[in-house]
Amino acid sequence: MHDYSIDRHPKEKVLFFLALIAIAAAPPIKELAEFLVLSLEANIGWSSAPVVAVPVFGLFAGLYFLFDKFLWKIPWLRKVLLVPDLNGKWVCKGHTNLKNAEVVDYDWDATISITQSWSKILIHLKTKQSESKSISASIYHEAGVGYRVLYQYNNRPNTDELDLSNHSGSAELLFSENAESASGSYYTDRHRTTVGTMSLKRES
Repeated sequence: MHDYSIDRHPKEKVLFFLALIAIAAAPPIKELAEFLVLSLEANIGWSSAPVVAVPVFGLFAGLYFLFDKFLWKIPWLRKVLLVPDLNGKWVCKGHTNLKNAEVVDYDWDATISITQSWSKILIHLKTKQSESKSISASIYHEAGVGYRVLYQYNNRPNTDELDLSNHSGSAELLFSENAESASGSYYTDRHRTTVGTMSLKRES
């Protein structure tokens, strides 16, 4: 998985809020730690600083983990953050209009698996001939329209596809507001000069 950017996303504010919660929880954590030390009659030679610093750092790390993996998926929170939940498998219907700078007209099928957290994402597309994985991505919310996802990918053909070679490309997909379908286009690098369209429907 790799990082992705989100337009008008308050990432710094979220991190500040998580840090604020951790700092606010420091006094009760400190008191609890000191109580446990005294109750066990253990003298380990720590000052009050490390007794507080260790659990606060751990609390922040724990909060970040929970938010990054799970909490961001809460529906009302996603609306505030303007982040769609694209996790799952998608059925992709593709159509190629141009290949190797020549006009063509043929359809192809693929499956797309999207793995996403609050901070990272991976878009994996697989056809009978090859597979591609995203290397960078950005998401833009268009009010009343949906979520526009732009990403760059690297494609690797199957070993028995001798007429194909590794290449890179870009895709732009517009997901519906409910993130159940999408449509868009793709194009490859100058070595293949391929252009086409894609239509996605959520499978799971």
